[in-house]
Amino acid sequence: MKRLIPFCIALIFVPWLINGQITLSLDPPTFTMTGTNNQTDISYHVKVVNTSNQTASVLWSRRVNDAPSEWLTWVCDANLCYTPEIGSCPPTKPNILAPGDTVEFQMHLNPRNVNGTADYNVTLTDLEGNPLAVIDGDVCIPTCTTGTKETSDVKLTVYPNPTSDYFQISDLPGLRYIELFNIVGNKIKSFDAAPARQYFVGDLSEGMYLVRLMDSSKKILKTVRLSIR
Repeated sequence: MKRLIPFCIALIFVPWLINGQITLSLDPPTFTMTGTNNQTDISYHVKVVNTSNQTASVLWSRRVNDAPSEWLTWVCDANLCYTPEIGSCPPTKPNILAPGDTVEFQMHLNPRNVNGTADYNVTLTDLEGNPLAVIDGDVCIPTCTTGTKETSDVKLTVYPNPTSDYFQISDLPGLRYIELFNIVGNKIKSFDAAPARQYFVGDLSEGMYLVRLMDSSKKILKTVRLSIR
């Protein structure tokens, strides 16, 4: 009888382990924000869907890279619109999503009469800080050049994906540089692109990464998510 006790306990926890993974989908997964520098509120809305079978408590953190110092940026979630000084969601105010529920995240910008470009990233995590998804965008004031995430119609494949040691990229005209970022937007690796080259990532921890593909002038051609397992 004593031997059955651990087995019964295991049976109790197996369904929890199987069903315990929170998954989110983004619509759209990437965005491009444009406008004129005299607008006081330029925004882009992204729908976040809980595609798992359990309720998700979602926190967020905002990161805007290489933006002019004059710019003001802020985020609105299901609870309220935060001021530019607030860079992350308070742990006491998570966005609660039941299975199948959708919440709209709004990325806002006031360029304050200054033109420029920036990377606008909102990282979504659970209450323990585990990454769930990244809303990844380009900001171009007044307009973006051809080849940004939203305007590019280039067909591309990153494979194998998921991977454990390396990845490759299908032929992409104009590809010159590759940068790899972690889930919070820190650059981890960079590569010079070459046909049929394998890019080593076997020294990285398991998780989700962003692969940024750029041309010779470092304009972004595409951003792709890569899972390392």
